[in-house]
Amino acid sequence: MFDEEEPKKIKPIDLDDLSVEEIEEMIGNHKLEIENLEILLKKKKDKLKLADQFFKKN
Repeated sequence: MFDEEEPKKIKPIDLDDLSVEEIEEMIGNHKLEIENLEILLKKKKDKLKLADQFFKKN
């Protein structure tokens, strides 16, 4: 009836085949992704802290 889509297989990258420029670009992309994840983590921790303070019973 319905064909389930098979997950796309990601071909592993052979890092030895990358140029210096490609490696530098990958590093920059990963640093940006890490910064974004750190911002997201801080926001989530702040929300948890706020919720904890709100529901804390004294």
